[in-house]
Amino acid sequence: MATKINCLELFAGCGGLGYGFHTEGFTMVCANELEAVIAGSYERNFADTTVIAGDITKSEIKKQIYDCFNAEVKCDVILGGPPCVAYSMSGHRNSRDPRGQLFNDYVSVVSELKPKVFIMENVKGILTIMHDKPTLTKAEQKLADKYYKLEADKIMYAKLKKNLVYNNNQEDEEYMENETNIKATKKNLKKMASDFDKFRMNVTDIIKDKFKGIGYKVDMKLLKASDFGVPQNRERVIFIGIRNDIDREITYPEETHNTDGSDGKKKHQTVKEAIDDLKDTPENKETHQIYTKHSEAFTEKIKNTKIGESVNKKYTEAFFRCSPDKPSNTVKENHGGVFVHYEKNRVMTPRELARLQSFPDDYRFNGTKSSVLVQLGNAVPCGLSHAIAKEIKKIFMHI
Repeated sequence: MATKINCLELFAGCGGLGYGFHTEGFTMVCANELEAVIAGSYERNFADTTVIAGDITKSEIKKQIYDCFNAEVKCDVILGGPPCVAYSMSGHRNSRDPRGQLFNDYVSVVSELKPKVFIMENVKGILTIMHDKPTLTKAEQKLADKYYKLEADKIMYAKLKKNLVYNNNQEDEEYMENETNIKATKKNLKKMASDFDKFRMNVTDIIKDKFKGIGYKVDMKLLKASDFGVPQNRERVIFIGIRNDIDREITYPEETHNTDGSDGKKKHQTVKEAIDDLKDTPENKETHQIYTKHSEAFTEKIKNTKIGESVNKKYTEAFFRCSPDKPSNTVKENHGGVFVHYEKNRVMTPRELARLQSFPDDYRFNGTKSSVLVQLGNAVPCGLSHAIAKEIKKIFMHI
């Protein structure tokens, strides 16, 4: 087995994915994160890692990354999860959104450094999103352009409608014309549904084809964090690639936990098991046990919110009151609308949410409370990354 396994982490965030590899003895040589404050969180917890803050689409940032590796310090593993905004199950999913194209930069770095193994993670929504085919004929390009024009029109008309409603102009001619335009646009988009496969294909197939084209065998699997001891039902799609010259098969970690503890597995860790000891601890900004000050009216709403419901009935995720006896739903930043405590009439603290993400208590985050919530909402649970790292380590035992 290699005595030292050198890693590069791209789209590193605050380091949830990298931490699992770090705890398994991998050497985190370099990490790249776009946002300086978040990069600071990574640097704070990985003192020996060169952390490069900046936009990976820029050639100068790629050069800084490449300069961290040489003949003596080869890149063995690349980790990372390109931002998933365009793949999200909620909201508008636009395959031409540049944020949904960042996997191309991940591929280019893998192509340049040629690691033995790469691990790329993303949200469950990536399984159903479609992108334009890498190469389009003129006829296919025309269809694609027509479709995206209709999508842009739909968004524009929806904004106009919202403004008209806000200004209380629902009765005028402009409002009625806008309504007609929205209906016509939706109808035309529906008609185009049968043409999708003429210019689009599953983004997961595009990604796998790109990696195969640069010399990697690649597979993907949907993993649920709670099945690996994390007190959260977060699901992530995990791509693993092994360089073609390495005679090893791609395998995934076996689940260690399930709902009832059957088949020799442990029971899923619950929210209460993970955070109950924190519920009455004094506020401590250093450890991120920071309490949110609610108005009397909002506190009253929380009091009337049952387990399994949201404070605002319009939402299914924001201000959701978790069951104490199950893993939580997916931790999200939700613009501050984080989980409501199962017992206390308040939202959870950043440290409680960090526990649900299986970060150790000595893990520290830079930035404001809002920034920390964003970092937590975007992170890979450390428990899941640890399980993946243990499986990847097996590959290096035979090369």
